[in-house]
Formats: sequence, structure tokens, C-alpha cells
Amino acid sequence: MELPKRWLIATDGSKYAEMSVDYAAGLYGAIRPKPEVTLLHVIPDPTDSQSRNPMTALTKEKEHGKQLLKNAKDKFAQAAGKADTVHTMVAIGEPRQVIVEIAKGNKTDHIIMGGSDYRWRITDLLSGGVTNYILHHLQCVITVIK
Repeated sequence: MELPKRWLIATDGSKYAEMSVDYAAGLYGAIRPKPEVTLLHVIPDPTDSQSRNPMTALTKEKEHGKQLLKNAKDKFAQAAGKADTVHTMVAIGEPRQVIVEIAKGNKTDHIIMGGSDYRWRITDLLSGGVTNYILHHLQCVITVIK
């Protein structure tokens, strides 16, 4: 079996998402050749919320997302000495749909992401949120860190 060459690591800064970044960075540092890695942070569309000023909220969320991704990329560089094949992306939309769209568009063959604190059965389509949605809508290696 050939190692996956295109990874997607989705992070929202939560405990398990941070653990997934740590795991992926360690794995990245240990393997050769280095895979292409996309670190992704998805911001829910602020125009769908009750925010008084959605554009101000969006600007703040973008800056927060960029900082999360910079910190994540730094972990890859620390693990491997450099992170030439690691790219970052902030996207806006419904997180589970955006992750699936980007994964398919990039021909991702390995997704690494954090799971939730909720208990759910893998056959339960309504539980598990983003993680469960991805498990049911993508066919690639999926590593869930919990």
C-alpha cells in the first residue's frame, strides 16, 4: 500500500483539533517523501447568524483562523525542520460541506481531524456532527483523533 500523498487537516482550535495537528505534524516529520498538506480552518458564514455586524465578526474570525493556522504550520516546521509542502487555507461556509468540497477538489487521500466529546455510533447519521458527516461523504483514509 502506498502512503497517502495529499493530506487535509481541518482545525477549529478545539482540544481534539489541536491534538490532530500535533499528531499530523509528528507523522509528517517521520515520513519521506513529504506529502502535500493543507491546513484548513472553516469559518461559519456570519451572515447566517444573528450578529449585529457580520463583516466585523468575519474580519475577527479570519484573523483568528490565520493565527491558528500559522501556529499549526509552525508545528510542522518544528517536526520536520521545514514545512515546504504545507499550505494553509481559511474558508467560509458550513464546515462539514466546505471540508468535503475542498477534500474532493484537492484529491485529498488522507484527512486528519479531531472528533467531538459526544458519544455516537458510526452508523448514526445525525450524531457526531462534522466528523460523522465526513466519514459518510468521503472515501479516503480518515484519521479521527479523540
